[in-house]
Amino acid sequence: MRSLIYCDASFSAVPVADCDIAQYQACLTAFGPVTVFTSITKIEQRLQQQDFDTLLVLTDSLQAHILGVIQRILASKPLVIIVNAKTWQQTELTHLLDCGRITFIPEMLTVNRLTSVVSLAQARFSAASKTIAEFKKLDEEIRGIKLLSQAKLILMQQGFDETKAHQIIQQQAMQKGVTLAQMSAQIIAVVSRTKPSTSQANSVASKSGAPHYGAAASKVDMSVMQRKGC
Repeated sequence: MRSLIYCDASFSAVPVADCDIAQYQACLTAFGPVTVFTSITKIEQRLQQQDFDTLLVLTDSLQAHILGVIQRILASKPLVIIVNAKTWQQTELTHLLDCGRITFIPEMLTVNRLTSVVSLAQARFSAASKTIAEFKKLDEEIRGIKLLSQAKLILMQQGFDETKAHQIIQQQAMQKGVTLAQMSAQIIAVVSRTKPSTSQANSVASKSGAPHYGAAASKVDMSVMQRKGC
């Protein structure tokens, strides 16, 4: 395990027994290499240059600039983050903890607790990352279902029944080596490029005078799509 420790000036200015930066460093060294910085800018720079597994943030007061850095790190290079602070704004802290991948330790973090805290943080990070991945997969599946439904509707407006429309999209996807969602998106894109203007679409009406749903949909020539490699 490769660890980073960020210790800001406010924390290092208040030495407490069993809460000394050298002791934290010695404890984490048992897991692997440890690098210590007192500059938040250097933390970001080092993370861009090298991969780390754990970041321990030690501060007397959890300020906005520290919160901002933590959020940027999570967005770019997610890793186990442990934050120890004596004071904080509850609203900002709640927002920070929403993702579930950060372990926050209030008040004093003694060295004899650090090993168990690291284990807890690793477990929280792993569980939260798994949940996020599952939600992302579910979101992609829902998006794929919506795209497929829209693409089938386009083909059904050209006279195919739902089963045949699905079969056409499935065959095209297999021929091109893409997913159903990707093939559906390509069909939708082709129609979007050739769709008449809104004013033209609105002018199309049924005999009863009501707008005819799908009347303005452009016809999809599947053979043309094949030639163009859509």
